[in-house]
Amino acid sequence: MFLGSSRPNSSIMAKKRSFHISVLGSRLTSVVSVTLVLVLLGVAAIMTCAARKATDNVRRNMGFTIKMETGAQGADINAMKKFLAEAPFAEAYVFASADDIMAQESELIGEDIMMLVDENPYGAEFDVRVRPDRACSDSIAIISASVAARSGVDEVLTDTGVIDSVNRNIARLTWIMLAVATALLVISFVLINNTVSLAVYSRRFVIHTMRLVGATGAFIRRPFLAAGALTGLISGCAAAAILAIAQAYAMRSDAALAGTLDWATSGAIYALLVLAGIAICLLASAFATNRYLRSDIDDYYMN
Repeated sequence: MFLGSSRPNSSIMAKKRSFHISVLGSRLTSVVSVTLVLVLLGVAAIMTCAARKATDNVRRNMGFTIKMETGAQGADINAMKKFLAEAPFAEAYVFASADDIMAQESELIGEDIMMLVDENPYGAEFDVRVRPDRACSDSIAIISASVAARSGVDEVLTDTGVIDSVNRNIARLTWIMLAVATALLVISFVLINNTVSLAVYSRRFVIHTMRLVGATGAFIRRPFLAAGALTGLISGCAAAAILAIAQAYAMRSDAALAGTLDWATSGAIYALLVLAGIAICLLASAFATNRYLRSDIDDYYMN
């Protein structure tokens, strides 16, 4: 009798253990799936921000050259230095005196020019780099006209063709990255919604049982929403950790790449990933639960 009575108990324990493992495996699968989707979304976001910063660096190298008149007085040169230091459009400037220009030209042709002329034929120059928000041909044209009118300025050299070409390429790249990010966001929601829906589907009869005993819709939704939020939180933290490790390795391996990435921006992206994971999983859990709350028992076997 003792042995006979112990067999059903062991069978029941085995079934409980099997059910517990299956539920744990289902949740683990959901976490892994959502994490991978969030990693892809985070990569797209980081690449977009890195591309934006790279384009700003390109724009900072755009500007114009101010050629001062030959023999311009020191007062004019000092006034120009002060003007550029205080100008809201100037990111930075490099000054080269007339003697510096003479030395550069002499080195270029391999002969001392002063041996051929009586006086220095060159004037001082200012190589000006404008701020990224002013790096367009229209703004630079207006700035150049105002600078050219100042005392001691011979001419202002600009290359609007290159500027327009760079801006067109930057705009095209921005739209491409925005389209990719939008597509990944839609895909991520669809995939996460399917993953969470499968998890709710496996417990659809639990929902039906709770409805039979008179549980309200809010009461039934609560554990599913809590499970979805927990899945999104764990997945978001895991995705952020994976991306942070990958970013640290990439920044250490490539100095150029490190210049386009910064931890402040990445940290904000990682926080948004966690929030996005929670929000998307909550929405998916709510949609899936509501579907079965509105279904009949026959639909449970058909779905």
